[in-house]
Amino acid sequence: MCGIAGYAGKGDVVTTIISLLIELQHRGQEAAGIAVVAKSKEILTIRVKGLAIDILANDAFHKLSFSNPCCGIGHVRYSTTGGYMDSQAQPITVGEGLLKIAVAFNGTIANYVALAKEFGLRSYPGDTYVLAEVLYRLALEYGKDVVEALKHLAEYVIGGYSIAVLTSEPRLVIARDPYGFRPLTYSYDGETFVFASETAALDVLGFRDWREVGYGQILSFDGKSLEATGSSIHVEPAPCIFEYVYFSRPDSIFNGVSVYSARVRMGEELARNSPADGDVVIPVPDSGRAAAIGFSKASGIPLEEGIIANKYVGRGFIMPPQIRDSISRLKYGFIRSIINGKRVVLVDDSLVRGTTLKNIVSRLREAGAKEVHVRIASPPFRYPCFMGIDVASREELLAWRYISPSDIAKAIGADSLGYNTIESLLHAVQLQTVCTACFTGRYPFKNLTVDYLGKMF
Repeated sequence: MCGIAGYAGKGDVVTTIISLLIELQHRGQEAAGIAVVAKSKEILTIRVKGLAIDILANDAFHKLSFSNPCCGIGHVRYSTTGGYMDSQAQPITVGEGLLKIAVAFNGTIANYVALAKEFGLRSYPGDTYVLAEVLYRLALEYGKDVVEALKHLAEYVIGGYSIAVLTSEPRLVIARDPYGFRPLTYSYDGETFVFASETAALDVLGFRDWREVGYGQILSFDGKSLEATGSSIHVEPAPCIFEYVYFSRPDSIFNGVSVYSARVRMGEELARNSPADGDVVIPVPDSGRAAAIGFSKASGIPLEEGIIANKYVGRGFIMPPQIRDSISRLKYGFIRSIINGKRVVLVDDSLVRGTTLKNIVSRLREAGAKEVHVRIASPPFRYPCFMGIDVASREELLAWRYISPSDIAKAIGADSLGYNTIESLLHAVQLQTVCTACFTGRYPFKNLTVDYLGKMF
């Protein structure tokens, strides 16, 4: 998934970017990085394993801070291709001579292997490196013009991207793919240009006059003026539905829709579509909370915080596979006085691999729950994503292996399991067009099926 941010203007460039990345930490916790253009026009980069705040402890941090940078970009990583904590930590710098660029992006390039071969790359650890090299080579082709390269990037790429490019001119360029899969927002007051993956990050830092980057829009800031243009291709928008279900912060706005309000409506729809006889509604914290509020409102069943999340563990969904099971056992505490003897309606945002929910259901029973009825605010997650979510194999998905909700309920140890419908989810989000491929298997790329896309990785 990942998060990107950047800043150009007066003040402390490095600290501002790190602050933005901290506000985007929920989008990636494997690695973080920052690249700035020094007064000498040299691009300086720090990449660290771990969290954004760990950049402060890096030996090169003071060099960046005292280089008098005018602008920079940053990134927090959640791996969707390549290995965990591998060489794809971003931003990465490519180019030589008068054109050097640093690139950070949020998304996935499904056809990166084919692109690497098309552009003659001898080695390619993953889609980040390929994307940066393709962009650089297109820029050379168009007279060293990064903006022109971004205009034509979508002609080559299959996948999703919200991207930031820093040039040694210096220039800061951001773009959102024509489908608009991933969020991207910015603020500009004539002197300062700042951007982040989510509106909440800008709000927290006091940049409240933000705007969302449009579908296929490209923005370029050279320190004097902000210029806007668009992609060479035009398609029907398909922003990711899972941003509303899980990834985005609840205090963010995506495509003009409040993420929190959409999640509450999901819970209300869920209560109507899949009611449950229960004594208490308990959310899976934190991403299930808003949907649980909606379920409680619509059903009349009281809401209680019966599960407490360890704030220092991070988000289980974006943990590397080898430690997800351990993390799911460590992350949650249970309030026995709320649970004991009760029929619990357990509400979560989604059910993907089932690791976390199976553990939670078991722990609820240990805490004395008489019954556990699981209710999921989204439809069954049955298909892999090739646009920025780390699910590239159907075999990982519980709803692919067990089609019947009753079979899935048995697999996670619940008394019953209920989902929202795709129609109710769309009603909750209130957008005309979105990407629902993870639920429906219908990808927005013309004539490309799940089997075809899967072979690209």
